[in-house]
Amino acid sequence: NGSETLECGGVLEVGGHQIHCVNRYGHGPLTITESLMQSCNVVMMRLAAMTGGENFAKYQHIFGFGQKTNIDLPGEADTSALIFPAEEMRSSNLATNSFGQNYNCTMIQMAAAFASAINGGNYYEPHVVKQIQDENGNIIENKDPVLLKKTISEETSKTLREYMRKTMTEGTGKNAQVEGYDIGAKTGTAQKIPRTSGKHLLSYMGFAPVDNPEVLVYVIIDEPNVENQANSSYVTDLARNIMTEAFPYLNITKATESTEE
Repeated sequence: NGSETLECGGVLEVGGHQIHCVNRYGHGPLTITESLMQSCNVVMMRLAAMTGGENFAKYQHIFGFGQKTNIDLPGEADTSALIFPAEEMRSSNLATNSFGQNYNCTMIQMAAAFASAINGGNYYEPHVVKQIQDENGNIIENKDPVLLKKTISEETSKTLREYMRKTMTEGTGKNAQVEGYDIGAKTGTAQKIPRTSGKHLLSYMGFAPVDNPEVLVYVIIDEPNVENQANSSYVTDLARNIMTEAFPYLNITKATESTEE
């Protein structure tokens, strides 16, 4: 129900595998909010086990993973074989899926799913083209938003936005903060197969303003050209630079400045 406190000892044995947290020494007891803020693998695994493989697979489907988004671009890949169906969701698969490894998706799938999670639970068909005009600027066609389904409730969406606001103020997203804006975000650091290769995919998904999102920024660095790839600062620094330029250009609403008496 969101009020749980769960223990992270740095590693969890699941299905005969020792699966580590990003913090090898363990985070100790964490609330659900803190586990998102700190990107704790162990708490994510515990939550997924409580949810169960069938429910986890159901929500992957609800959020559109493994399905085409029908975006207006040619050659969208069929990703149905890149996620585990419920009947194949073994405990170890469920554990690694819980913190974003051992399955694949496209950036468009992830952005569309994430947008629904922060906009009140409304999953829209993604589009590149907003409007078609003739050579004189007359509108030929508007690409109006197409609402496909409801993913989560408004209440759950609001809760997730608050989790991700704290990720930016106190958690793994702090380095991406842009002064003057109220941003929520989630960072990601995924090992690539084989796990011993040292190759990683770093990601950052941020949005602003938190209470009424206007823009979503998704940044990925695939195998940073450095010796130690598992350093989220590479992607948070890049995301901050992008948002610093994009937010004023897009006229994104700034945070209300508080005054002291």
